Amino acid sequence: MPLPLNLGVALSFTPQPLSTPSLRLPDGLLGAINAAMPSDSLRLLALDGGGVRGLSSLMILKQLMEAVDPESPPKPCDHFDMIGGTSTGGLIAIMLGRLQMTVDECISAYTSLSDRVFEKKSHRVNLKGKLQGWFDSAALEEAVKGILADRGLRVDELLKDAPDAPCKV
Repeated sequence: MPLPLNLGVALSFTPQPLSTPSLRLPDGLLGAINAAMPSDSLRLLALDGGGVRGLSSLMILKQLMEAVDPESPPKPCDHFDMIGGTSTGGLIAIMLGRLQMTVDECISAYTSLSDRVFEKKSHRVNLKGKLQGWFDSAALEEAVKGILADRGLRVDELLKDAPDAPCKV
């Protein structure tokens, strides 16, 4: 996830088993970012797509939220004014912004969803010459309905923001 400032720092990632990813942000990174931003700035979170790679965005976001408040990391919807994304990043944006999930809740839901939805296809072109997607759209629909039901919402709930929502998606 590119930052809007070039602070001359790099994120480091230590490969671990999938269940326990480890990511360490450079000391003082968040303070440097906040010091460089005017207090009336709009806080935007943009999430790329990329199938199961969306988990890496969530791992980085988890560390950023913990850097904001190590004792009680805020929900992204309480910290950002707007959250958006493309492809799976858009799905994550809905979970974090519209469904107001914590990063840990989103990681859990996204991991469960990706296990059911994303599949490795040996051929991306079917017998009729049509390009196949990297995911099973029926499984995606069922997984999203399951997430909505788990949050106490109707499975046909409109995911449009409320007009007074502090965080827009």
